[in-house]
Amino acid sequence: MTTPPPYYGPPGAEPGGVPAAPQNTQGLVGMILGIVAIPLVCCVYLGIPLGIAAAIVSYLGLQKANAGRATNRSQALAGLICGAVAAVLGIGLLIWALTAGQSINWEDFSNQ
Repeated sequence: MTTPPPYYGPPGAEPGGVPAAPQNTQGLVGMILGIVAIPLVCCVYLGIPLGIAAAIVSYLGLQKANAGRATNRSQALAGLICGAVAAVLGIGLLIWALTAGQSINWEDFSNQ
């Protein structure tokens, strides 16, 4: 008579459980803010802060993508670039307006 094989129990489950969903929110929000910030550069009080916020949020999203917790690296990079461009253009426009505004002869534009 032969001995039956030993019982090892039920098959094991995947180690670590269910993989976490990617955290793509920061990259997406940064891209949206960056795209919206570029046309709003003409409104200095909206374009500059929005561009800075887009660059910061996109940078955080890019860090998550580089760490492997997010899958939208290109969206975060686009938001970072658009936010930086909007902030630089807004600051340049502000500097130009402040320097050119002092040298304009406003009497030339008045109705006589």
